[in-house]
Amino acid sequence: MNSTIARCLTRAPIGVRSIHGAAKKAIPAPRGDIQDPSAFLTKIGRNSASLADKFKSWEHLFTATPAEMKADMSLSVKQRRWILNWTEKYRQGVNPYVIPTKPIKKKTK
Repeated sequence: MNSTIARCLTRAPIGVRSIHGAAKKAIPAPRGDIQDPSAFLTKIGRNSASLADKFKSWEHLFTATPAEMKADMSLSVKQRRWILNWTEKYRQGVNPYVIPTKPIKKKTK
């Protein structure tokens, strides 16, 4: 190994990779007619409103981790992904709206 590279590697701070993504994501303020988790979950659709009792507060909705949603709240993968995608969109300023799903077509013989 090149001695210059070896010296650089030994001088690199321990845990350098751990600082990536260390910043906490902001919790956006409620806006418009969305003032609580139940209103937010109702707006995003896909039967998310039935999960409103699982989120303790507005802050909990935006700080819950996927692991917490799986273990403590027993949310399915689809539910977790849907809620996490919409919380990120809301952070970026997009107001929630319902995206309809296409009905599953039955196979014909």
